[in-house]
Amino acid sequence: MAKFDRSKAREALLKRTQESYERKDGDTSLKYFRADIEIPLWQARVTKEEPHIIDIIPFLAGKNFTQTDRRNPIKENDYVYWLEVYIHQNIGPAKEWIVCPLRNYGKTCPICEEIDKRSAAGQEYDDYVEIALRRRCVYNIVCYDDPKEESKGVQVWEVSFKYGEKQIQLAAKAPRGGGIVPFSDPDIGKSISFEVAGDEYRTIAGHKLIDRDYTLSDNVLEQVRELDKLIVIKSYEEIFKSFFGEEYKASEKKVDKSKTEEADVPEPEIPPTGGRQRRRMVTEEKSDNPCPANGKFGEEIDQLENCKTCKAYNGCADKAEEIEAKLKAEKEEKRGLRRRG
Repeated sequence: MAKFDRSKAREALLKRTQESYERKDGDTSLKYFRADIEIPLWQARVTKEEPHIIDIIPFLAGKNFTQTDRRNPIKENDYVYWLEVYIHQNIGPAKEWIVCPLRNYGKTCPICEEIDKRSAAGQEYDDYVEIALRRRCVYNIVCYDDPKEESKGVQVWEVSFKYGEKQIQLAAKAPRGGGIVPFSDPDIGKSISFEVAGDEYRTIAGHKLIDRDYTLSDNVLEQVRELDKLIVIKSYEEIFKSFFGEEYKASEKKVDKSKTEEADVPEPEIPPTGGRQRRRMVTEEKSDNPCPANGKFGEEIDQLENCKTCKAYNGCADKAEEIEAKLKAEKEEKRGLRRRG
């Protein structure tokens, strides 16, 4: 057995202890971020007496920036303040989080194709909800909770749209005269405060904009990361293997949707993802559908292009939460029956 190296052990054990401490309040996994580079991920821990206070730091978009709004495409070197990403969660035995190539970049996605097949076969949303798209947000932020946290400089915050951008935009609406407060502006922007509950879902709420008496320094602005460089973008073949557990066979036909984008034609009201065109034909006959885009109310939230400006969004979000709560209750009931059996 090798001689015990006290100096080397002290350094390694300190690192492991710090890693364990950072995980004490929940998951800090890389999710869909690259593992080959160091990323200072910030976790919004449960608040007790004081709320979190952060600044969102603007940055330049890179060449892999997601194109989730085809009406307002983001070009390389455009100034932005957040990265919007659509994710398939819980994929394969490893429960991977996979960046959807179709919704983010307009490229083919085997998971979306599978959802399309299931929908066409008559399966309900409940049958594939676990692999359906989820809308996520990534920010460069500075946290001012205490001097130690502030000394870390710019960190990366990943959060769901529901607890991130949606709530921030609501807080940013100007109370008088309409418009939006430019909270991410380095000179005239504002800080953001919010609280994190200690419940099962770590609910984030109470978002408020706070006046600040300083401008963001050049040092802070130079610490930002091109967020689109941090995410893992897998090929069709890699996603196929993660999802189906087998290699993709070249003989299997892939739908080349890029050809439809090359033609100079008007953008459809609903993009052809996950079989939504097919479902649109079915739902058009229904006059009582609350969804203005003829999507599945509460089921396709954040999956249609119209969701971003939809007047029925809040009601749809409430319905989605209702569906999710029902599914979780049913799962818990099944677990209880198995235990008693």
